Amino acid sequence: MAKIKVLSLPSRHPYTSKLNTGRIHFINPNSDLFSRRLCTPEYLNDEFPHNSYDIVHIHFSFDKLTLEGLQDALQYFKKNNKPIVWTLHSKESQRIRNYGDGKYQKLLFKYADKIICPTTGAKMWCESTLGIHTSNIEVIPLGFMSDPRDIKRLQKSTIKDSKLFTMLVGEFRQNKEFLQSVVNFLQCTDLLDYKLQLIFKPIPVIDENSQLRQDIVFFYKLVQNPRIEILSRPEITNDELNMAFLRSHAVIIAYKWGTHSGQIEQAKDCGCHAVVSNVGFYKEQWQDVCLYKYNEKDPIETARNYTNALIEIAQRPSIKPLGMVRLKELNDSVNNHVRIYEGLIAKFSN
Repeated sequence: MAKIKVLSLPSRHPYTSKLNTGRIHFINPNSDLFSRRLCTPEYLNDEFPHNSYDIVHIHFSFDKLTLEGLQDALQYFKKNNKPIVWTLHSKESQRIRNYGDGKYQKLLFKYADKIICPTTGAKMWCESTLGIHTSNIEVIPLGFMSDPRDIKRLQKSTIKDSKLFTMLVGEFRQNKEFLQSVVNFLQCTDLLDYKLQLIFKPIPVIDENSQLRQDIVFFYKLVQNPRIEILSRPEITNDELNMAFLRSHAVIIAYKWGTHSGQIEQAKDCGCHAVVSNVGFYKEQWQDVCLYKYNEKDPIETARNYTNALIEIAQRPSIKPLGMVRLKELNDSVNNHVRIYEGLIAKFSN
């Protein structure tokens, strides 16, 4: 059977790239047109003409465009009779709180011919906030972030450390709490023989206004603690990240706001417990996560809740990677995407 040709926005992320298999063919592999501000009608016409793909699938990073830029792209796809699928990964921008005041999501809700949510909770939020869509919203779980075949290979040279926790800070996005969570870990007397591995991109000490960022200065001082291990460079390979998780007893996901988390999926992939703030639909992703109540107005309560969660997870026995069952999940996900794509293509061809 012919492959379904998809313009995937983006296509390079581990969540999206794994869908480029079987009946699904990405015409723009290893790209992120939104982040590079290349999703303009002019660029698309030159590099990915509309007759080279059957469908457009939008995931995330669309807030890297202006609202006008996103609308221009959506109108371009509509003008060329291309079905638009939107997967609602996040209720709002993960970079800047209340960025666009929900207008990006409203635009996508308006123009999308089909909406997918990774959890039922996200579907219910979408319907209660944006309205009832013209087409039934599908629920398709995120699935693995780390290919189980890679995990099987890397396990042979990696030993689980029952006293190692890990925080993937990444790019210091605004929705990630990376100060109080580290302080509380280091202060907890029940964890004095535990270490914390921090993974992050190079520290941006100066902000966009050429001012010294005091939070980063404080973070720099924190990471000098001998119980802190650091993995930091501009680019960290998938193997390095997987090995960091495979070594770890647990991962800490300290979000200030959120919806879904690829780190939870990677924790399952690599056999890590997960300590997670209760600001998203994380229990739906994995029933075994240890949630703690995040109260923005009461940091003392948050610190207490978070520390108790750390202690609880430290007492749990280490676990193993989920394994090849994740490939079965991927097959189900691909089949569901193919079903949605085929339905839309048939509708648009009539």
